[in-house]
Amino acid sequence: MTRAAGIRFHWWAIIPWLACPLISCAPQLQLKVQADRREIPAGGASARLTITAPVPLEPSGLTAVLTEGVHSARISRTYFDAGSWHVTVQSKVLPGKASIAITLPPFAPATTSIVVTPNASPDLLHLDDPADDAAFRKWFTFLAEAQFFRPTSALPAEISDCAGLIRYAYREALRAHDGAWAKSSGLPLVPAIPPVRKYEYPFTPWGAALFRTASATPAEFADASTLLRYNTHFVARDIRQARPADLLFYHQEDAASPYHSMIYLGPSQIEDAGGDYVVYHTGRLNGTRGEIRRPSVGELQNHPDPAWHLRPENPHYLGVYRWNILRQ
Repeated sequence: MTRAAGIRFHWWAIIPWLACPLISCAPQLQLKVQADRREIPAGGASARLTITAPVPLEPSGLTAVLTEGVHSARISRTYFDAGSWHVTVQSKVLPGKASIAITLPPFAPATTSIVVTPNASPDLLHLDDPADDAAFRKWFTFLAEAQFFRPTSALPAEISDCAGLIRYAYREALRAHDGAWAKSSGLPLVPAIPPVRKYEYPFTPWGAALFRTASATPAEFADASTLLRYNTHFVARDIRQARPADLLFYHQEDAASPYHSMIYLGPSQIEDAGGDYVVYHTGRLNGTRGEIRRPSVGELQNHPDPAWHLRPENPHYLGVYRWNILRQ
């Protein structure tokens, strides 16, 4: 009886060992990851990863995520072609190591990395992707117009003149518009506008300093004159050439602040109102901190003071200017 029990015990002990290679102990097949480039310069360059395996791959189920270097690169495309998976990694603006984790059940997870090297001339912010261009314009104009609907007492402290409104909308347009940002912004609604993917403030080549200055040293502050001279370029004096997010500049030599700027909105994104609009902050007005106004283009064209008309014959109107970040 004792011997039989002992034999029975040994059989139970070896049954899992016999089953192991057939069930849970079989080693997972490995994915093979090859990169056409291991180093790419910051600013939008791409590397392509090709994923293969010892057995045929299925055209669905692959996931590629960045586990390190989210401010240095992004996954711009994942696709299956000719029996292999491909992942396009595109550099952002900050140098660093970008690590990518790749999963495709039932294969063992794979990891690889791409090094983003410094750009030789990161002296100009530039959106070279049309999708980023469109996203910036939408966010910039929405954020500027949204301030018009807020009480003056609730405006961010920075918005105390025309340039302050512009700087605020420019900077916030480049932020990551996540839940924390939405809560801190104090906005009643957050639109479903895609993000600007190339830059995520303050992770830019200049950090938080977004504006060129006379000394060529980037700064966080820029007045209307600095925005005009070093951060935008002339488009036309014809208002019909303006696109949403363009700036309109005026110059009045006898004013306390000679340069004044407005943001061309185009149609409103917030209310169903016909026509094209501009928005601006008056600056200090009659001993107060001033206010934000949003006249239509038609109202400006018929303003009682012709110095505010958007007409080429108005010597105070300098014309339509476009951000250098949007230069084609």
